[in-house]
Amino acid sequence: APLLPAAWSSSPRVAMAEPHLVVTSPGDGVHFAKPGDTVYLHYTGTLDGNVFDSSRGHAPLNFVLGQHQVIPCFEEAAGVMSPGETATLTCPPAYAYGEKGIGPIPPNSTLTFDVQMLRVQQPSVWGALFSQAQSYMPAVQQFLGQMGYGPPPGAGGAAGGGDPAAGAAGPAGFGGPASFGS
Repeated sequence: APLLPAAWSSSPRVAMAEPHLVVTSPGDGVHFAKPGDTVYLHYTGTLDGNVFDSSRGHAPLNFVLGQHQVIPCFEEAAGVMSPGETATLTCPPAYAYGEKGIGPIPPNSTLTFDVQMLRVQQPSVWGALFSQAQSYMPAVQQFLGQMGYGPPPGAGGAAGGGDPAAGAAGPAGFGGPASFGS
């Protein structure tokens, strides 16, 4: 039977405007991810019946719920699935890659994922503190720079005159289905 959270419409006229989750095997029904929790899941993504990406046979996809590291469809589904649950997830373009598409996925594509929620991990106390501290780092760096405690000239970073993006691993991204096997 389809599982449609209250935020998802079951109205036929907008059924494909929002994600649709059909549970194929129930989970524990007890542990659900909350924002800040790390979820671990396996997925196989298809477009018109052709597989375009899968975590199966590799490490599971993991992401922090609420951090927008994955497509919105995955964020929505991860919040209503419990460990052990498997489901078929249909993601309309607005909840996937939208009008731009990505890699082998053309613009305005509706994607289908077979998803298996493996586990939900709450953040550790240290992890939560570190995450909170990171949000204050730009202000701390600016203050230290104003006090003369920045990196030496040419050492990189905004205060050192170098390119702050140099050496970055790439844009903040999707973390899973966008990698296409990389």
